[in-house]
Amino acid sequence: MGDILSQAEIDKMMQTASAVPQPQSFQLPPTRSDSKKSVNLYDFTRPDRISKDQISTLRNLHEGYARLLSTTLMSLLRTNVEINLQNVEQLTYGEVIKSIPTPSCIYVFQMEPLESSAIFDVSPSLIFIMLDRLFGGQGRTVDSTNRELTDIEKTVIYKIIERSLADLKVVWENIGIFSPKIENYEINPQFVQIAPPGDTVVLITLEVRTRTGSGLMSLCFPFILLESIIDKLSGESWISAQKTTTQETRRMVERELSSTNAMLRAEIGATQLSVRDFLQLSVGDVMVLDKLAQSDLVMYIEDRPKFLGKPSVVGRNKSFQITGIIDREVGDDD
Repeated sequence: MGDILSQAEIDKMMQTASAVPQPQSFQLPPTRSDSKKSVNLYDFTRPDRISKDQISTLRNLHEGYARLLSTTLMSLLRTNVEINLQNVEQLTYGEVIKSIPTPSCIYVFQMEPLESSAIFDVSPSLIFIMLDRLFGGQGRTVDSTNRELTDIEKTVIYKIIERSLADLKVVWENIGIFSPKIENYEINPQFVQIAPPGDTVVLITLEVRTRTGSGLMSLCFPFILLESIIDKLSGESWISAQKTTTQETRRMVERELSSTNAMLRAEIGATQLSVRDFLQLSVGDVMVLDKLAQSDLVMYIEDRPKFLGKPSVVGRNKSFQITGIIDREVGDDD
């Protein structure tokens, strides 16, 4: 057991310790409160390469696409079709591929002249609803949606996807002139490689509803495809582009309207009769009209006066020779 120090020895040791110089301490100058910077979390696995403003523009763009595609599918399927834009989000390509079931109906297409390819994916449940409707059924869902499509079914759906991409072309004309073209068809998403798994893509999801069922359509655009037009996706650029109708849009509308049927009728003239006189009419009676025999007749298209002309005969058929066009100001009533 060690020796026990006396009080005098303890006091001497304390005096010796207090005589040793202490190390100097340094204090940082106080920072001003206005120099503090906010810290934002950043996930390097999911980089946001597209701004919120550009995402908002894509949302507005494809809300219009949903309305246009709804009209197209209604004319093809002959039933009510409602399409709503469900979501527009940034993801990695690997996450998108994992979210697509197998088998699925995946169409890889290009947006020439843009580089890279994009994906148009349709859920199998929606595919079989459309097939059932096109083949004369009520458009009901089929339990065996995990089977592959037959060659005939592939041809029918291919035409629908082409029409859908044609509508996409019309909507994207607010940004530029593009020509969507189908490159490939796949049922397994693992065989579709339009971008590296870690690259950023924009996934646009549409919900399609009919009277008998529903399903999803989705568009996947890699960032490398959008990179060359990313500046045009700002709100200001998109709004200014909407004010101008391109010649391509005009030609497409004219092409669609060229096959539309319209009712034409020519009006010889008009007169007013009382009900008493009308009831007393019989074969051989002559009515005085408000036009002379040599006056031009008015031709109506869907009850709208459009042309002036004279009645004629071509062979054994009655005809109408147009002699003038009725000019009407925009907004005039009939």
